[in-house]
Amino acid sequence: PWTNEEMVGEALAPVRDKVKIATKFGWDIDQETGEHRGGVNSKPAQIRRAIEGSLKRLRTDHIDLYYQHRVDPDVPMEDVAGTVRELIAEGKVRWFGLSEAGARSIRRAHAVQ
Repeated sequence: PWTNEEMVGEALAPVRDKVKIATKFGWDIDQETGEHRGGVNSKPAQIRRAIEGSLKRLRTDHIDLYYQHRVDPDVPMEDVAGTVRELIAEGKVRWFGLSEAGARSIRRAHAVQ
């Protein structure tokens, strides 16, 4: 599942200071093996494991736009937004985005981050 990040990281390494990188999180993928377990997983610990892998594969110290690919119905949006807020404070993420989120989810995330 990470081939694209590896290729992008290699291609953009020489010009990293001239580009913006966006990538997503939220799929239920084993961060050690790459096995798709089906569905979504935006638990805070999974988000943190995913960002570390993305940073390594993309050969960068930060992601410009980090977005949740699908809303996880089992994780409160406030927990997701709070985790990304922490990643922003740590300098690992610049901006947070949501894909395929409804207005209510966006409002809940915005209240936190």
